[in-house]
Amino acid sequence: MLAIMQTSFNGIDALTTADIPVPALTPNGVLIKMHVLPVVPTDWKREANPHATAEQAAQLPRIIGVGGTGQVVAVGANRNPALLHQRVLVMQPSGSYSAYLLSENPDFIFPLPAAVTDTSAAALTAGPGTAHVLQREITASTATNVVVTGANSVIGLYLLQLLQPQDKHIWPIVSPASQAYFQAQCPDYPAVTAADLPPLTTDTLVIDIAGSEPLLNTLTAHLTDYEIVSIALTQATLPLKFVHESFTPADYRQFIGDLATGDLHAPIDRTFAVRDTIAAQHYACDHHSRGRVLVTFD
Repeated sequence: MLAIMQTSFNGIDALTTADIPVPALTPNGVLIKMHVLPVVPTDWKREANPHATAEQAAQLPRIIGVGGTGQVVAVGANRNPALLHQRVLVMQPSGSYSAYLLSENPDFIFPLPAAVTDTSAAALTAGPGTAHVLQREITASTATNVVVTGANSVIGLYLLQLLQPQDKHIWPIVSPASQAYFQAQCPDYPAVTAADLPPLTTDTLVIDIAGSEPLLNTLTAHLTDYEIVSIALTQATLPLKFVHESFTPADYRQFIGDLATGDLHAPIDRTFAVRDTIAAQHYACDHHSRGRVLVTFD
């Protein structure tokens, strides 16, 4: 079967294709024929830096990817036989870019209702879970203002959808090139560039999704009293708190339900064939975010 492999830390262009055996079904396993996979920053960072993750992804060679959607084609003796033939979202931190995937963790498989497409479900990977963490930080904060960098990113768009009406003033920060896109996605929020942010004299919570220290320096020059929470920087010259997603199956079941009812929208940009994964990663890495980039085996 086809798989996309990382064999070195020489970056995106060093990815290779391989023909590897289909995984053997185990008693605790579920065999999934993969359809759609997300292109996520975690992958291209790992492909160039062995220290980009604390997980075992630094051990090469490895199949890239962290999840995707597909259809169950075989179920082990110890798993629920009702899963057979179901479309599912699967999380697979050990690698998902293969024509078939064996999952042995029941918490990592999510059946999809008919109202949820493979593409929208695949776009849930590495998106709303992190946004939900940031949502909790905002809800718990007593700050009057909330400044969000990278508001036009996939995580930023999920975050603004998750936020409930509240008494905080939300300031989404986008680049001039992304203002029109952001405004079309989130018409209820005014898009603000770093240069347009007015002086904020009351308590401000800065939610850093963009991970740009120069941008944070520019923004905090407008702020009198602030705290920074970042998902992208673990340390900087400015004091900040680093947070990351703590995977919770119940959250993803809720996200899928919200997709089905239309209460959550998955931002999607372009879809590439899986053999064009290198081009897909370059496109996602080198361009302004316009939604999740996907690859497909179909």
